[in-house]
Amino acid sequence: MVKPIIGIMGNQRIKKDINLPWSYAPTGFVKGVQRAGGLPLILPISSEEDAKTYVSMVDKVLLIGGQNVDPKFYQEERHASENDFFLERDVFELAVIKEAIKQKKPIFGVCRGLQLMNVALGGTLNQDIKGHWQSEEGNVRTHPVVIKNDCILSKIYGAHAQINSFHRQSIKTMAESLKPIAFDPDTGIVEAAVSVDKTITFLGVQWHPELLIDDSAKDMALFDYFVNEL
Repeated sequence: MVKPIIGIMGNQRIKKDINLPWSYAPTGFVKGVQRAGGLPLILPISSEEDAKTYVSMVDKVLLIGGQNVDPKFYQEERHASENDFFLERDVFELAVIKEAIKQKKPIFGVCRGLQLMNVALGGTLNQDIKGHWQSEEGNVRTHPVVIKNDCILSKIYGAHAQINSFHRQSIKTMAESLKPIAFDPDTGIVEAAVSVDKTITFLGVQWHPELLIDDSAKDMALFDYFVNEL
């Protein structure tokens, strides 16, 4: 059986203790893909021109968390409380999204990944929200979500779930190509969305299932769905 190749978008930051840039993806994404029977391939931040080649090498794309999406891509000025931006990453990943849609490759977005997909398709973001960055460790579930009936997430999690939460931005105006399928019951903030455009295969969640897979069969089932069914 040939394993599906999953392109995990890599991030880049400065390792402060030695002032050295390093390219990486959190190991939870790698483990989740491997346990689901996929072959993970980390794609480093590169040029727009390289996006076509990278996407052609993989069967599906996984957009991971990280920096804020630059609001220039949805025609707003910056007013986020955290000045954490990386334009080169935005440009490359937007090119990858465009190419993945063109090549009909499914996309799974986590946290920033959901936000970036919304922006890529014409939506906007709330640049600074409160109460969605937990102080607890990543494997602790602190936050409730309500899930719409008869969607893929309701089949995995049921109508309600407890999740972790590490985001300071969220969807404001949703792209016409997407529809919400999970919400924060108190604020209405979108916690998950899928594509309603038949030419785009996409699922995105605002929480971090990669931090929960060691003790959560449901979060592992989400990876299994992405790798084998999306």
